[in-house]
Amino acid sequence: GGSIPQPAALTNLTGLKPTYGRVSRWGMIAYASSLDQGGPLARTAEDCAILLQGMAGFDPNDSTSIDEPVPDYSASLNGSLQGLRIGVPKEYFSAGLDPRIADLVMASVEELKKLGAVIKEISLPNMQHAIPAYYVIAPAEASSNLSRFDGVRFGYRCEDPKNLEDLYKRSRGEGFGTEVQRRIMVGAYALSAGYYDAYYLKAQKIRRLIKNDFMAAFNEVDIILGPTTPNPAWKLGAKNSDPVAAYLEDVYTITANLAGLPGLSMPAGFVDGLPVGVQLLAPYFQEGRLLNVAHQYQLNTDWHTRTPQGF
Repeated sequence: GGSIPQPAALTNLTGLKPTYGRVSRWGMIAYASSLDQGGPLARTAEDCAILLQGMAGFDPNDSTSIDEPVPDYSASLNGSLQGLRIGVPKEYFSAGLDPRIADLVMASVEELKKLGAVIKEISLPNMQHAIPAYYVIAPAEASSNLSRFDGVRFGYRCEDPKNLEDLYKRSRGEGFGTEVQRRIMVGAYALSAGYYDAYYLKAQKIRRLIKNDFMAAFNEVDIILGPTTPNPAWKLGAKNSDPVAAYLEDVYTITANLAGLPGLSMPAGFVDGLPVGVQLLAPYFQEGRLLNVAHQYQLNTDWHTRTPQGF
């Protein structure tokens, strides 16, 4: 749900997830086809603008690619933030958010206010349903997309299979990690007869409600701001025994994926020496607006230039 903004936040980088369809996925291994979107990770918003300029554009090889003119992203960096309306969803500041991260988010809000932005509290009432909706839709699509990796046509092939059934079982069992296997099983279950309406169809309805919430919010504000992750980075393997705890780390980023919106994470400080990111969301195809806000913020702060302890 946050394969660009989350690693950016946890490693003190700037990461931009473009609008769904803005960047071609041709050549990428499909995970969840209605959610997958590539984008740049870099030190600064300025570098992200340069990278996105080369990545964005229509590609006839990708059926989800959108034929929309590509603006000059670097030219958008130096616009004034005077009068820019920034919305801060009240739902972002729930019990699951580390209070130290909340403080850093609000510090970034104050910095943007100094640059002329106008801050407004908004509501995204269906955000609470995002995690369960995402973790039905994404595994369902993954179970379909990854079914081709059978050791015959695609992917890893086990050594010396006894028969065709052994080839399938061992190739997929050895070739996919535990988490991938878990998601395939969840997705296959959600799509199975008798459960499609109960899970997958309901999840798609929630997805529409979440998109509607964003559309209503963008009638009032130009940008939405909040934390990228509820916690700083955890130790490798610390959440392996509790998948739900790991899934909850996606709570702020998956809504943008479900709605297909562009989102950017930028460095905003440290907690216990670990980097913290602030996420910006914008209407469709407004990546330039995100880059503008992030660049102006980075001209007036130095979080993105600091090296985390132990890096």
